[in-house]
Amino acid sequence: MGAAIVGFGLLTLLASIIFGAPSLAGIGLAAFLIGLLTLYLPSQPSVTPELVDAYALPSMENVERFLRELASDSKATYLTVKDRSDRLKVFIPVDDNPASYPPEQQDQDQLIALSNDPHRTGLFLDAPGASLLTLMEKESGVDFFDLGREKLEEALRTGLVESLEVAADVKCSFTNNEMRLRIRDGDAKIGRTITHTIPKTTARLGCPTCSAAICAAAKATKKNVVVENVSHEGRYHDLTLTFTGGEAEHAAH
Repeated sequence: MGAAIVGFGLLTLLASIIFGAPSLAGIGLAAFLIGLLTLYLPSQPSVTPELVDAYALPSMENVERFLRELASDSKATYLTVKDRSDRLKVFIPVDDNPASYPPEQQDQDQLIALSNDPHRTGLFLDAPGASLLTLMEKESGVDFFDLGREKLEEALRTGLVESLEVAADVKCSFTNNEMRLRIRDGDAKIGRTITHTIPKTTARLGCPTCSAAICAAAKATKKNVVVENVSHEGRYHDLTLTFTGGEAEHAAH
């Protein structure tokens, strides 16, 4: 883009000399200078990978230590929200939960859920992508609480690709209560360090970018979101999610 503007500026300056048009000279000079600025000023994404890694890694390392102690392959469930101001939480049971339904959190600060059913005994954690979702909503001007799942893909693309520039593309597909999500990294490659440092956590909860997208899905659909599978291969993040419980799909007015 910068090279094209520089070229346009030079051609316009040349034309002004040939045709004796001073007005063209001003336009050509302005285009030339703008093109040089475009070429030499570095383009940085709104969110740098170093910032996300530094912010998210300490808390996710604590989750990693917890998951290492568990022999099970329990699935994380992102909990739905009843109000747009609710903090987004993840429930991790201490035992395998192929058909688990998480207990209801008594308050936003509750950490441990105890039950005679091991599938409903576990931890309530703040979702690792909740802060990134908040920033996405602020930058894009879209509150996911006001959406249904039919607008989710468009809103995720607006937030992750256009506003934060942490992804190059986002694709969603739905089949009944299942959602498949593919996120292609942008140049920033957000969370790449985290996926290598804490593999158990990112395989259960997703990297920060994935987690932000799952939070958005839980907030938009008003349903709990079970993380069935997460993979990080090259520049692609592939997720399989299922929706359980919660309210019927919400359409805000």
